[in-house]
Amino acid sequence: MSTSTKRWVLLATILLASLTAACGGGRTPVGPPIPTGNFSNANLKGQYAFLMSGTELCSGSGSPRPSFFTRAGSFTADGSGHITGGLEDVNLCSGVFTLQFTNSTYSITADGRGTLSLTNSTGTTNYSITLSSATAGVIAETDVNLTASGSFQRQNVAAFSDLAIIGGYVFDFAGITATPNPESVIGRFDAVGGGVITSGLFDSNVAGTPSGQQPFPAGAFYKLDTNGDGTNFGRGTANIAGHIFAYYIVDATRLKLLGTDPAEAFSGEAFAQQNISFTAASLNSGFAFLLGGSSSTGPIATAGRFTADGAGNLTSIFLDENDSGRVTLLPSQGGTVTGTYTVDMGGFGGGTATWTDTKAGTFFFIFYLISPTNAVFQEIDSKITSDGTLLAQTAGPVSPATLAGDFAFVWSGVSTDEEDFVGQLKLTSASGNNATGIMDFNEFAAGQQFFNIQFDGPLTIVPPGTGPNTLVATTTLSSLMPFTFTAYAVDSNNVFLVGVDKTRVIAGSVVRQP
Repeated sequence: MSTSTKRWVLLATILLASLTAACGGGRTPVGPPIPTGNFSNANLKGQYAFLMSGTELCSGSGSPRPSFFTRAGSFTADGSGHITGGLEDVNLCSGVFTLQFTNSTYSITADGRGTLSLTNSTGTTNYSITLSSATAGVIAETDVNLTASGSFQRQNVAAFSDLAIIGGYVFDFAGITATPNPESVIGRFDAVGGGVITSGLFDSNVAGTPSGQQPFPAGAFYKLDTNGDGTNFGRGTANIAGHIFAYYIVDATRLKLLGTDPAEAFSGEAFAQQNISFTAASLNSGFAFLLGGSSSTGPIATAGRFTADGAGNLTSIFLDENDSGRVTLLPSQGGTVTGTYTVDMGGFGGGTATWTDTKAGTFFFIFYLISPTNAVFQEIDSKITSDGTLLAQTAGPVSPATLAGDFAFVWSGVSTDEEDFVGQLKLTSASGNNATGIMDFNEFAAGQQFFNIQFDGPLTIVPPGTGPNTLVATTTLSSLMPFTFTAYAVDSNNVFLVGVDKTRVIAGSVVRQP
């Protein structure tokens, strides 16, 4: 499957970074500062589920070509640098495989950054990781001819049961169809227990053509594996919205999904939905959002915020959208923005959000509410296939003082092709260069990986801080142009970033470390 779309996995989204030019070669020997903090190998202990997507160099018939791929699985860390077991599913251009881990290792430094090497029967894959806590982290693959990014969370093995997956769930998955075309699918379903699914609804967007809300096709189900992979790793199989997935249970509230149809490639997550009847009154606060995907011209990333009044009206709307280097800002210069939203009848949490800028035009979105403070979000404007997350935003004010501290981050994006970044960001309450950090990244087009690259720059907060702010990050690589982000603070612990440079499209998030 050709990677005509470059996808982001936004944490919690997620996904789920890029550069403008090739830099240096191999493992760049930049001396890092001595890590500080309270992390160590002991913090990565237990069983963790992971999910990532990215780009591989497909060497099948014809000339080698970039191809979208996904991987999901479970690994067990012993707290002393060893991976004692695990399993992964991988959807590659050469097929779909389920592989067990053996003789694998990891290492965590004091700042929460580290490395992970996972070995199976086909070889060893290598990753840079950053812990946001002892129970979660972000990850980027650092192999030649393979780059990907995503997240991992500690699993609750007590939830490795069909009976634990019960109630409403909201999902978001995206990838490449067999055609191939980019597709985003969001929706919700009820897990009745014992593998039965009812009340399934979904909206699909294929290559910028939305389907409108549809019922699940016949045959929806979920079932934990009975061969030992279910009880050992939390792995199961599901049919959701007409697609077949392997899933890994994080806990009863979260599943990681990987499409196992070799003709297509999808990945995403499902989250337990709050058991209430949703109405327009359910949305009654400020919200920040982050989306990524593709348009007819290439990669696209979008971030912004709005305030919902509980009665169908949107105010204080801001948006930064980078469509293949063409940046749209709302409100536009000299323009004003007004908006409305709806929540579907029936109480299942589906809805629409629409706003119009007097100069830039109208923007259309749909959502499915996980709770009154959290939703999956999809843009449905013509020729755009993009999705992500919507989170309730702090009332503010946000300032350098409230954001000061250490953060784990993952960025992903496209310049000439996909690039993925993972690292740590330190923010202080000072003015000027109040942001410093260190990161590893994988540059697919050049086939190069970079480690311990330092950066610094200013985070400029525009009072009250809940709207668009600016982060500029300049690295120690002279050949790498600075990154310019618009930063939307969700709260003092989470910040969404979207790049506004014209030569790259990049998006990501930062999450506070303890």
